Amino acid sequence: MNQLNNEDINTKKSGEKKMKKVWIWLSVILFIFVVVFVFNQTKNKQTDIIIGVMTPMTGDVASWGEMQKRATEIALQKINSAGGIKGHKIKVVYEDDQANPKIGVNAFKKLVEIDRVPIVVGSPASNVTLAVAPIANQIKVVLLSSGSTATAVGQAGPYVFRIMPSDEVQSSIMADWAKNLNYIRIAVIYEENAWGRGLMEAFTKDFLKIGGTIITIQPVDPGTTDFRNQLTKIKSLNPDAIYAPLYTRGAGLMIKQAKEIGINQQILGADVYGTPELIQAGGTAVEGVLYTTFGAYHGEEYQQLAREYKEKYGIDIETYASYCYDTFMIAIESIKRIPDGKEVSGANIRNALLSISNYNGVTGISNFNGKNSASGKTFDKMTIEGGKHVPIK
Repeated sequence: MNQLNNEDINTKKSGEKKMKKVWIWLSVILFIFVVVFVFNQTKNKQTDIIIGVMTPMTGDVASWGEMQKRATEIALQKINSAGGIKGHKIKVVYEDDQANPKIGVNAFKKLVEIDRVPIVVGSPASNVTLAVAPIANQIKVVLLSSGSTATAVGQAGPYVFRIMPSDEVQSSIMADWAKNLNYIRIAVIYEENAWGRGLMEAFTKDFLKIGGTIITIQPVDPGTTDFRNQLTKIKSLNPDAIYAPLYTRGAGLMIKQAKEIGINQQILGADVYGTPELIQAGGTAVEGVLYTTFGAYHGEEYQQLAREYKEKYGIDIETYASYCYDTFMIAIESIKRIPDGKEVSGANIRNALLSISNYNGVTGISNFNGKNSASGKTFDKMTIEGGKHVPIK
């Protein structure tokens, strides 16, 4: 009897062990099924594509950042409303570079290291673009600028692009304009950074080539607010005109101080004069200033954006905002061109950008054609009348 009971007990234990093994295997199979299911769901999930936008949203040229963000938001809404790119929604992360190289480097590092973006749109400030360029090239993240016109940007490396022409174009237009206005003896006062120095050098070269004379060149440090020492030297030389590639707030202060010490010669400026800070800083002293700035386009595409901009923000579109819109849309176009199955990486975006030819945008036709600086754009001649930026017909 005890022997039978022991056999029954052993049989029962054996059965329990077998059932336990069955449940273990069923649990393992169920676990594998769940893992595979979750993996496939994750794999098939349409994740966002993140694009970084680096621009000065505070500081002396904060209006650049305001224009860039307004234009980008219109483009972003339009793209996502249409389904994004191949089902992927586009997300934008903004970083403030304050048009300051050190701050710009930190902003760029945050975008690529934390947000893991494959492309950064911006900065309009050439000094920021040039500071960030070595990092972009090293880690293979595309930097696509909406306004960095400095000549050096065109040779900043394989991952640095811009949709603007070089300052060599801008300086040539200004040199011819000055000569045609019979300004022969010109003094130069410029911002000692990549943008200001590049314009000074290119203008000097072009103006001398066509028979003009540069009577003095006065550099000023970025952030300067008192220009009286340089202006006093310039006044003593009695130039026909003064060429002053300075950032907008500084330029406004310089022009105001020039008037205060009795300088009434014509002031000639460059692209950044087209922003509100010039008039805010210089007041009525900047009336009649002549400057070159990004060429405006008034085709059907531009008119449509201008209507959308006015409806959304209640203000007229600025020319620079249209360049910001095109820059973002060209970034989108480059991502669209990446073949299915290939990663949205900096290297693939770069290859796609180089293939863009005859892109028809709100600023006109843009051509990269294997180059890092888009061709097809020029600079307009402008003045200030009644506190407004007015084209020279």
